[in-house]
Amino acid sequence: MTTVVAVRKGGQVTMAADSLVTFGDTRLSHRAEANQKIFTIEDAAGQSLFAVAGAAAHFLVLQHALAAQPREQLLFGSKHEIFRTFTLLHPVLKESFFMQTKEDEHEPYESSQFTMLMANPSGIYGIYS
Repeated sequence: MTTVVAVRKGGQVTMAADSLVTFGDTRLSHRAEANQKIFTIEDAAGQSLFAVAGAAAHFLVLQHALAAQPREQLLFGSKHEIFRTFTLLHPVLKESFFMQTKEDEHEPYESSQFTMLMANPSGIYGIYS
């Protein structure tokens, strides 16, 4: 289970998350591994913060996939812009990062099913695929 909190006030945002990572019954605290669940992306309007829950591979895949896109194409100012941006990102996730569109219990790290919280001066948004 991942815990994330985001706050927006006066045109500024901040976000915090726990650092615990689990693999079945195994738990890795921040002392065992440098676990991060939040990353920042430079987008068309400035910066957006993303917190990723779910498979640990999603963090790296989404961070790199978003960072590789042209800044002007990363529109996160409304739920409609976010939907459009992730619709355009989906083929990139499949082709460049080998994300599968079907849930497979044996290979969860290749699943395109992810849960994120995104925050920027325009709002705080839940992103679910």
